[in-house]
Amino acid sequence: MKRFVYNVCLLALLIGLHSCKTGPGIQALLGEQSPRDEYIRSLRKQKILETDAVQTWMLAGEAALADSLIISLPFREDGIFPAGGQRAFSYQFTLPAGRRLEAQLFHSDSLYFLDLFRLQTNGKPQRLAYAKPKNEVITYETTEDLPLVLRVQIPVDQPKKDFSLRLSTQPILKFPVAGKSTQHIISFWGAARDGGARSHEGIDVIAPRGTPLIASVPGTITNVGVNNLGGNVVNLSADRLNLSLYYAHLDQPLVQSGQRVQAGDTLGTVGNTGNAITTAPHLHFGIYRRGSGPINPLAFVEPSQLPAATVTRRLGDTLRTREATPLFSSLPPSKVTRQRLPKHTIVWVEASTKGYYRVSTPDGIRGYVLATSMQLPEKRLNRRKLSTDVFFRTSWDATTEDTLKSGTSVDLLGIASSYEFIRLSDGRKGWIQPFSE
Repeated sequence: MKRFVYNVCLLALLIGLHSCKTGPGIQALLGEQSPRDEYIRSLRKQKILETDAVQTWMLAGEAALADSLIISLPFREDGIFPAGGQRAFSYQFTLPAGRRLEAQLFHSDSLYFLDLFRLQTNGKPQRLAYAKPKNEVITYETTEDLPLVLRVQIPVDQPKKDFSLRLSTQPILKFPVAGKSTQHIISFWGAARDGGARSHEGIDVIAPRGTPLIASVPGTITNVGVNNLGGNVVNLSADRLNLSLYYAHLDQPLVQSGQRVQAGDTLGTVGNTGNAITTAPHLHFGIYRRGSGPINPLAFVEPSQLPAATVTRRLGDTLRTREATPLFSSLPPSKVTRQRLPKHTIVWVEASTKGYYRVSTPDGIRGYVLATSMQLPEKRLNRRKLSTDVFFRTSWDATTEDTLKSGTSVDLLGIASSYEFIRLSDGRKGWIQPFSE
């Protein structure tokens, strides 16, 4: 069928690219050896690397990096890995500056490969991290907005497995005012100052005078001083992060320049010195990326963001569209859709997320559909007798066919491309191509 022909063509194309000596190989592209790379090495030692099943598995993993579904954080998806690892799932998203990603895969007891890649400006993936054996979590943090792709795949010949993927983010900095949180921010980044002559380059956190101000990260105190705007100020150079943290309007600094501090150490106390003398005591907290100036601190200190629960019904089911239905390539859905599925199109449910199913069509197109737009294909759409002999397959990818004789009664349950999904009087379901009658 069409999907088989497409897969053969894709296989031939990718094998040609993989064997081309003028460009970097897959291993060179992805860098150091990961558990997936080591698994491929074990397949080579077993002398089964060139088998059709293994080649299809390898190409599925590589192709997934070029055709990811687009999601937003936080994210949770519950789904099913097809048997044999012949499909790899991949998700593209942006990790905001100031956040630490935690990617965790909950699954039945089996081996899996979870790899995190950065999308470079040339569109090629650069691996950043991977889940090590017996380590269920990938963590990665950033001080700049970072386009990422996460790929999930199981080994060849593994049976069908359920999974739950959860992507959450946490702040990379401790909140700078002891006992307070983002609920106590009274002025945000970008607010007008001096009648609009300048904008606010930080956040203001209200707290009683004398409240301890704490080091948000380990680092070195680079300045303890006084200026007209900030009054008593402290600058902290953060270890590893190429950031300088700015604490202003202090009532009293309690550190010295050159001093080493750990996250949580007290740097001073809340006050209203400098140009805050007419306002309630508060901390002005700023973050400066060395070499590029101030950045919005909010994401660096916001509370953890956890993924919402999902709709878990119908995983692995065959469903059909109630009406013509958009197939989205991103969540939340954008105005651009991958395609519009005609009324009564048959799809398979691979996974679910809040309010949506991730589905694949029989000809291999994937995307998200509203869960409410789908139904089980049990109620027949019509009943008729075949006017000629036709070939019948119990599954889309079946390699064997039966012949249905002219006059056989069939119930139409759905459609896909030029094929019909039918039910016979003995209860068997499968596919026919009606124009072959």
